[in-house]
Amino acid sequence: MAISQKVLMSLSTAAIAVLVLSVPISANAKKTGVVTGNVVNFRQSPNLSSKVLNKLTEGTKVNIIDSEGDWYKVSYNDATGWMSGDWLLVRDEKIASGVVSGSVVNVRSKPNTDSEVLAKFSRGTKVDIYEDSDNWYRVSIGEDRFGWMSGDYVTVRDEAASKSTAAVKAAAKDAEKTPSAVQEAEDADDAGETPDAAGEELTVEVDAGAADGSEGKSEKSDPVSRGADDLSSDARKEALLRQQIVDYAKTLIGIKYVYGGESKKGFDCSGFVKYVYNNFDMSIARKSSDQGKGGKAVKKADLQPGDLVFFDTDGGLNNITHVGIYIGDGKFIHASTYLKKAITIESLSSSYYSKRYMRARDYISK
Repeated sequence: MAISQKVLMSLSTAAIAVLVLSVPISANAKKTGVVTGNVVNFRQSPNLSSKVLNKLTEGTKVNIIDSEGDWYKVSYNDATGWMSGDWLLVRDEKIASGVVSGSVVNVRSKPNTDSEVLAKFSRGTKVDIYEDSDNWYRVSIGEDRFGWMSGDYVTVRDEAASKSTAAVKAAAKDAEKTPSAVQEAEDADDAGETPDAAGEELTVEVDAGAADGSEGKSEKSDPVSRGADDLSSDARKEALLRQQIVDYAKTLIGIKYVYGGESKKGFDCSGFVKYVYNNFDMSIARKSSDQGKGGKAVKKADLQPGDLVFFDTDGGLNNITHVGIYIGDGKFIHASTYLKKAITIESLSSSYYSKRYMRARDYISK
């Protein structure tokens, strides 16, 4: 029995909808690590007395399986072992992508509706998904910065589904023989979710005026036309992240200096930096000397809030012994051992630190 072109087109567009809307996320979260030490032990168990299975050199990439305290269980060349987190730069890996389906949807600090709103995404915004937790998706909202969106307002896609969808659309296009069939396809597209397109608009907000649902109303910043690179939007996200890092670091002012500390009970200089960056899901090495190797080099004249500044407090300008976070206006915040022995703000041009300044690194810019 012959099947009409109209029926074929309906079946094709229905198949597209199923492929797009029914994509499962295959993993809850995925992380990788990069070795930051010169030669780092790959051990049998998460302690310094366990057997050394291998030695990995700086720059080696490993897959993160689990963690226990400051240790990471990793896989490398089909072998599984443990490595100290002091010598690993841990990164999140995307597990899927999606498109915002609500009008204005909140991105929150935690996977619940009571947590802080970090940003708002408008319908059609593409998002990268890094974790799935009880129908909440951990998504990227900037370089090494993440938030949570309700899965009720995100249409999940992945590479395999996109290829399958493209194949179905190609088959549907082959079936277009009459103007009515073409119109049928257009009507079906209009009825579905916003398709991927280079001309979509991205609106990011930082006040909490909208609900986690689709019809929130709040005062919005001007939408930015999203092209291939969306440089304006990226710049806004970066500026927002930099200011939030500075603001959060300032909330820790006055906490005492404790050698080896990396909690609100006390910080040393690199522990303070790591603590602040970790609050924004930004992974960084533990020691100041290793922190001075990561990110990108930045000239002193080009410093931006959130960049790291490094010093040799021994005075020889040979080895990094101290680190702080630049906050703008020629000042930085750090766990001081010089006078106050606490989290405090200093000037880069002070007589003490200007003579001991070595370099700066940018972990935020793309």
